[in-house]
Amino acid sequence: MKTDYIFWALTAVCLLTMLLNRKISIAKIFLEQLKVFKDNRTHKASPWDIFSFIICPIGLSCLATYHYKFVIEKDFAETITTAFSLIFTLLFAFEAILVNKKDSENATEREVIKETFVSIMSACVLSFVATILSIVIVCVGSDWLLKIITTIILTLAFIMIMLLLLIIKRTFKVYMRSD
Repeated sequence: MKTDYIFWALTAVCLLTMLLNRKISIAKIFLEQLKVFKDNRTHKASPWDIFSFIICPIGLSCLATYHYKFVIEKDFAETITTAFSLIFTLLFAFEAILVNKKDSENATEREVIKETFVSIMSACVLSFVATILSIVIVCVGSDWLLKIITTIILTLAFIMIMLLLLIIKRTFKVYMRSD
């Protein structure tokens, strides 16, 4: 039992070391995503966007896991691994569509495309992390760790849903303007 903790700690240290490499730093993606959550009139962070895209997903996830006692079981984890993988692939298709529009002469349209691209990248990273965590659930034996991972996966899923809706709306808007 004690050796399990040592192996989990070694695994965490290795993963953190890999993820903290400057060549794959994804912090800039999330910093840019926060800039998307601004009010276009005031150019300041929109409390409504922060509440809708970050606070509510965390709240819903905590409610689902701790109040409603929802926990992702191993069979369901395998299913959501597939779902997150498909979302990851779908997002790259959206990205390919946007690449053709990035040279727009309309400044507003270019800004919307840039922000949509950032949201796609953010959702891709979240999907990738959720996929990994849903694989980890299959190996987890501890109830408290299972609850924490479930909460994180649900939070990522809710944020991804919001970002997907944002991406769909903005892609629609860009293409409707071009016709």
